[in-house]
Amino acid sequence: MQVFFPILYSTLSSLIADDSEDSYVLQTLIIKIFFSFVNHHFPLDAISKELFGHWIDAFCTVLDFKTVRPDASSSVWKGKKWALKILNRVLTRYGSPGAVIKRYQSFAEWYVKAFSGQIISVLLNICEAYRQKSFVSKPVLSQTLDYFSSALTHSFSWKLLRPHFSLLVREVIFPLMSYTEEDAELWQDDPIEYIRAEAGDWGSVSSPANAASTLLSEACVKRRGVLNNIMPFCIHILSSESSPAEKDAVLHMYTAIAEILLKKAAYKSQLESFLVGHVLPTLHAPEGYRRARAFRLLEKLSEAKFNDQNIFAQVVDEVRKAACFDSELPVRVFAALCLSELVRCQEAARQFVAPHLHELLMRLLDCLRQTEFDDLNNVIEVLIHSFEKEIVPIAAEIMQTLSDIFLHLANISGNGLPDESNDLGDTEDLFEYRSIVATSILDNMESVLQVGEDNGNLVAELEPIVVRLIQSIFNHNLSIFFDEALTFVFSLTTNKISPLLWQVFDHLYPVFKKDACECFSEMMPCLHNYITVDRDAFLANPSHIEQVTAMCSEVFSMDDEERLQMHAAKLLEVILIDYRGQVDPYVPKYVELALARLTRPLVSSELRTLCLQVVIAGLLYSPMDMLHMMVEHPWPGTEVTILSEFLKRWLQDADCFLGLHDRRLCVLGLCLIISLPADKRTDAISALGEKYIPALLQLFSGLKKAYATKASNQNEDDSSDEESESEEDLDGKALGSDEDEVDEESVRYLEMLEATVSFIMFIYFYL
Repeated sequence: MQVFFPILYSTLSSLIADDSEDSYVLQTLIIKIFFSFVNHHFPLDAISKELFGHWIDAFCTVLDFKTVRPDASSSVWKGKKWALKILNRVLTRYGSPGAVIKRYQSFAEWYVKAFSGQIISVLLNICEAYRQKSFVSKPVLSQTLDYFSSALTHSFSWKLLRPHFSLLVREVIFPLMSYTEEDAELWQDDPIEYIRAEAGDWGSVSSPANAASTLLSEACVKRRGVLNNIMPFCIHILSSESSPAEKDAVLHMYTAIAEILLKKAAYKSQLESFLVGHVLPTLHAPEGYRRARAFRLLEKLSEAKFNDQNIFAQVVDEVRKAACFDSELPVRVFAALCLSELVRCQEAARQFVAPHLHELLMRLLDCLRQTEFDDLNNVIEVLIHSFEKEIVPIAAEIMQTLSDIFLHLANISGNGLPDESNDLGDTEDLFEYRSIVATSILDNMESVLQVGEDNGNLVAELEPIVVRLIQSIFNHNLSIFFDEALTFVFSLTTNKISPLLWQVFDHLYPVFKKDACECFSEMMPCLHNYITVDRDAFLANPSHIEQVTAMCSEVFSMDDEERLQMHAAKLLEVILIDYRGQVDPYVPKYVELALARLTRPLVSSELRTLCLQVVIAGLLYSPMDMLHMMVEHPWPGTEVTILSEFLKRWLQDADCFLGLHDRRLCVLGLCLIISLPADKRTDAISALGEKYIPALLQLFSGLKKAYATKASNQNEDDSSDEESESEEDLDGKALGSDEDEVDEESVRYLEMLEATVSFIMFIYFYL
């Protein structure tokens, strides 16, 4: 690169003078090469400081606005975009003193002082061009503001930027945060897409409005005095005869700094009067976008304290009504998001919502069906958990509606993808997005189930709805939702297993056959319930134990799946312990599976212990039959008996039995061995006679400690209160004009990451 970079720079310099589209294409290509060079790693010895300075000069020249083309697709804008990406990358990754690894610290100090003035001047010219109504592409404007957001953390850069910041707020940030014609078209033509873009759910990553919001927030948090300086401007706009769009922009600015206002005592105490004077009236504005903005701001200020509870009741009621009845879909959605935050943050809000809960939830579910907007799932979740008692009478209706919406979202064709696409993008993008929404719906259905888990009548009412859904997921092979379906099965089989759920059991083995590696871990708790909750029903149909046995056999035959084999071993052990005297034909098979796995290489000591426990459980189930079998056959590859090798491994691993159950099982097994009559005690058992008592003493000692730990854990209070960030914390974050932000924790992490990467590269190249 030391040879190549001077050639590239020379080529770029000559191209800059050429004002043709072909020249801009080549310039962009060279700039992208440089970006690739600095994107992940910057070898400082590959380029001299002098040449690096020339490159910065070239990038600043590319960013010059002497030639402006009002066409975002032109390569001239692509070149500017990539030049800005380089400047942002170098500043944030290598040029920020106090926030870079040791290798780049001296470079960072040199970079900030050597180039901040030049770069900030060029970027201010871009903002000036925007202020003068010249065309500036969205990515260029966004990254310009992103650079300012990063630069203001450095005192040297902030001194250069501070004199211009008030003008930036008034002439750049304020207009960018206004409601535009493009926003109006999107609202009118595709309100669902407007919702997603506004909420950042499906929005553009290069949005100038988002960049402006971030810059405003960062400046108010990081630099003292900025918040106080911009507030008079905001209040003036709100209090004067400004246009609706201008007032909306100010509320947008308030939304960006809402978190700071909640933590500054001087502003926190005035929030109630501000909301009454400027936000509540906007809830009835004739323009839908203004109503939506007011709800967005109210959502951010949901923790604001209301001294007048009548006003608070009015606020909650207005929000609820808008969520249910507003004529504009985006307003209903953003009012719903606001309401969930009010309910979550202020318990007093619940008394005003509870009488209308049924209607509210049905309206929200209808809105969810219409928009497929995942944030509404979060709203429904908050309401379910906040009104558990009130949910019970309407739980079945909620569950059925959620199920219907899920089935609509999961409507697939033969190729496994949705039948149609929509404005979200191509079919695969739509499928991925709908899958996220559908998963959240299943989570909410699980929440409703949890509400009724102690109400047998309610569970019986909900069960048919959930079972139909589970069967639909399995029958249509919707493998992406298998985990959630199996969670439902587990929940419904924990206390009682109905005939309907035994029908679900018949689906499990076919599901396992399709995708054993992916689903067996999630299936294991369900199988455990089926085995332990209703033993008579489990044994009543021979296919039940046959299917469990077949699944465990297949898992044990797999290579490199020790985690799954642990689950299988546990199931076999449970059957042997819980069904003593009832599953005689399967005992030799289970013991054989465990012994066979012990003869193959094992990585996990936990799996080894679990296999030993299966054999111990087999011995406890049928001592004489198992001992006879283990004496009659040799351990594979040796001349010693299975019993001799097994006892040796068992005693060697006595210290590996952990927990109460495992140790107790081991103790019972050893007690069985040493209590055998003399005529039943084989040579293999007698040969290890001196090791049984020490092993038992070790196990008893472990049991004593385990019981003590269990008692201690029951008495511990694990709850902890997280203290919210105080105003003093916020003031501590704010920086004076001569201070730099130093992120020591990030630096330590970067140093560790750098050392790890270096070690891996050394191993890869030299060993």
